[in-house]
Amino acid sequence: MEFPYWNRTLGADHFYVSCAGLGYESDRNLLELKKNSVQISCFPATEGFVRYNGVKESNLVNELRKDSDFLIESEPSNGMTLVGRLGSSVFCLFEYGADVSGIGEALRFGCVPVMVMDRPMQDLPLMDVIGWQKIAIFVGSRGGVKEVKRVLDRTCKDDECAGRRRLGVVASQHFVWNHMPQPYDSFHMVMYQLWLRRHTIRYARRELVWTLKR
Repeated sequence: MEFPYWNRTLGADHFYVSCAGLGYESDRNLLELKKNSVQISCFPATEGFVRYNGVKESNLVNELRKDSDFLIESEPSNGMTLVGRLGSSVFCLFEYGADVSGIGEALRFGCVPVMVMDRPMQDLPLMDVIGWQKIAIFVGSRGGVKEVKRVLDRTCKDDECAGRRRLGVVASQHFVWNHMPQPYDSFHMVMYQLWLRRHTIRYARRELVWTLKR
């Protein structure tokens, strides 16, 4: 039997590293990889990175461009520039449902993630490990820039932002991929997620058809 370990779960107990992501091509194995396996993303992404917001252009992004309190760029010019800007930023905005691969770096540099969403939070990274409600700020997009700034100003009172930043820096270790795995790093988080799947997901098995030659 070819690929016995893959076939037994259709990739649900596998993980892969991808900087650009995978498209839904016609090949069945690629479809199963995208749907079932755990993806480890690179940061920054090669395309579509917007500081404060790792998303494609939207009405909110266009509004933010006109506000001097926010810095929006299509791609970071270089790694050092990006690091400096993350380190000097209080908030990093992400539009929920788009690419949030940069959230680990935002946490590491003390940038409080702001999740712009108009529906309940369901699938942020490592939701069973990280208490996102204590770290991130959640705001709707329908109120535009005024609503975003109102929520951020209100949240920063009574040193609450400093507490969120400290918790975020601690949580950032879960997003670091080390050459040699370290406790609680990304490798161990992947292993933990696969362990959880082993106990909670009913794996589908690929049915193999055997033919006999006469």
